[in-house]
Amino acid sequence: METAATFLILLTVYFMGCLAIVQQAIKPIKRLVRSQPSSEKLHWESNYSKILLLSFLLSLITSTIAVMIFP
Repeated sequence: METAATFLILLTVYFMGCLAIVQQAIKPIKRLVRSQPSSEKLHWESNYSKILLLSFLLSLITSTIAVMIFP
């Protein structure tokens, strides 16, 4: 139970740090684009999901390594 709590705390802290670093490397973009070239429908396109996914994966890897090295 203690190991799981430590892992979650590390994951949270590393996620916030990785999120800040990834946002500096990959600038958040939100733009309005057409659905199709001939269509008049517009929708918002962003890279927020890419930033969140990359941050979570990096923090998951680093948290796992930290818990394995320092039990």
